[in-house]
Amino acid sequence: MNLFRSKAKPDAEGYFTTVAAETVQIDQMTAVTINGHKIILTSWDGALYAFSAECPHASADFSKGWISRYKVTCPDHQYCWDVRNGRILWPEDENYRLKKYPVKVEDGIVKVKLG
Repeated sequence: MNLFRSKAKPDAEGYFTTVAAETVQIDQMTAVTINGHKIILTSWDGALYAFSAECPHASADFSKGWISRYKVTCPDHQYCWDVRNGRILWPEDENYRLKKYPVKVEDGIVKVKLG
């Protein structure tokens, strides 16, 4: 019985394989875990985005929040971020940013770079 999961290995460019590209939909969040890092994948206006599932304000789980167009909302305090650039939308006077990750599609598979 294997009690420990082996770590996923990145490709030569540092990207990890996640899910089939068709599973990442507009206005939906797809949560994946890469070596203990929970990542949210989403799509908007023909582009894919990957960001940390942990809210930078209060560490809430974004996968329990909601997304509309390009705006992701934290379930705890309703703080909102733009997934395209990581900037906070509300409240405007805060200085938190989403932790974003490089993402690409290769052979129909979404790949994310953690570094």
